[in-house]
Amino acid sequence: MIEQIAQKDFDVDEFVQLAIHDEDARENIVDQMITNADIMVYYHCYYAVSKASKEAPELFYKFWNAIAGLIDHENSYHRNFALTIIGNLTKADQENRFSQIEDDYFGAINDEKFMTGNCCVQNLRKIYRHKEDLREKITALLLDIDNRCDYTEKQKGLLKFDILEIFEEIYEEVPEKDAIDAFIKAQVDSISPKTRKKAKALVSKYGL
Repeated sequence: MIEQIAQKDFDVDEFVQLAIHDEDARENIVDQMITNADIMVYYHCYYAVSKASKEAPELFYKFWNAIAGLIDHENSYHRNFALTIIGNLTKADQENRFSQIEDDYFGAINDEKFMTGNCCVQNLRKIYRHKEDLREKITALLLDIDNRCDYTEKQKGLLKFDILEIFEEIYEEVPEKDAIDAFIKAQVDSISPKTRKKAKALVSKYGL
């Protein structure tokens, strides 16, 4: 299986189904993602686990602790794995294990690697959906992105595109919109062309 999954053109959907329907394969794929030193193996295992855990998070909840342990891994790829998969698993988090790693997870928004900070922002959308008690905290965190991150203005501009996408998704259900409205309007002059375009579209959409 490891030889197959290491192939450049491996069939990710085949391994997604294998991870869902075969318990032994599931455990092996997760283990290889965490422990194998070959990037072709651990990254392809991640592709399979990320898709499978989104589809059936309850099957992967038993691996919570092992995956959460990757949040402070020295390899930023593995930190990204943790942020993405834990985001998926919060849907099945009946024991509220997320509360034990909440600070570390949210802290990744200012990871030393910008791509990991961006990964954190993108996956906060899942946490917002799955953890109703954290919605106000996540919204406040996103609104305060300029003070929370040490990235360049250009990088912050890119992060704000993903934040705008989150705000668009939740806009209609947020009772107090003043802070979000102000954030949206402020991005009309963003350094990022993509973010400017998105902000202008939302200003028009919501009549701001």
